Amino acid sequence: MAEKKRDLVVNDLARYEKSSERLVLEDYSSCEVPAGCGGGILRWIDPQEALPLTLRIWTARGAEVFFDGAPVRSSRIDARPGAHVLAIALRHEGDAPADLALSLRYSDETEPRAALEPTRDRSIGRRLDVLSGAGAAIVGTSGDPGGDAWKLPGFDERGWRALAPVKAATKSSAGWHLQEVLKTGACIVGLPDARGDVWVRCSFDVDLGGGP
Repeated sequence: MAEKKRDLVVNDLARYEKSSERLVLEDYSSCEVPAGCGGGILRWIDPQEALPLTLRIWTARGAEVFFDGAPVRSSRIDARPGAHVLAIALRHEGDAPADLALSLRYSDETEPRAALEPTRDRSIGRRLDVLSGAGAAIVGTSGDPGGDAWKLPGFDERGWRALAPVKAATKSSAGWHLQEVLKTGACIVGLPDARGDVWVRCSFDVDLGGGP
C-alpha cells in the first residue's frame, strides 16, 4: 500500500507567542541598524523583584558613576526594594563648574514616550522619579572621602552640602544631551565655589508595593 501523503501545514507564529501572568514583556525597537532593517530586543522583567529605572545624566565635567558601589555601564538600572545611592565622581577639568543634571525614573506613561524607552505588554502600576533640583536628595563634597564607602547606602553624609539649582554657563548647556535630561523635569544643580574633584551622592528608596 502506498504511503499516505502528509498534509502540508503552514506555520502559525501565534503558536510561539509567550505570555505570563507574573512577568512583563519589554520591547526595545530600533531602525538604526545597517541596511535600514528594523530590529528589536525583547526582555522579560519581574516587577516583584526589581524596578527597571532609566538613568539620564549630564555633567559639565568628566564623571564616574556608580550604583550601590558598582560602576554604571548602561542607562538601564534594575533597583530592588530598599535604600540605594547613585554616586558620582566629578573630575576637575579646567574651569568647568561642578554642575550636573540627572534623572533616574520609571513610569508607566506611554505618551509622550522618550526615545529609547521600551514598550510593555502591560502596566507595572508603579512610578518613581529621582530628579535633580526637583526633590531628589543630592549632596556633595570637595574633600576626598577616600575608599568606597561613600558609594554605598548608609554612608555618613554629615559635612556634605546639598547641591543647589544653578544656571549652566557652559557652551554645552544648549546641547541635545542636556535637553533630553531636562525634558524629564530635572534641573541643573551644582556645588557652589567647588574646586578640584567633587564627590556626589544621590540617595533614594524603592518600594515595590503590592504588585501590578
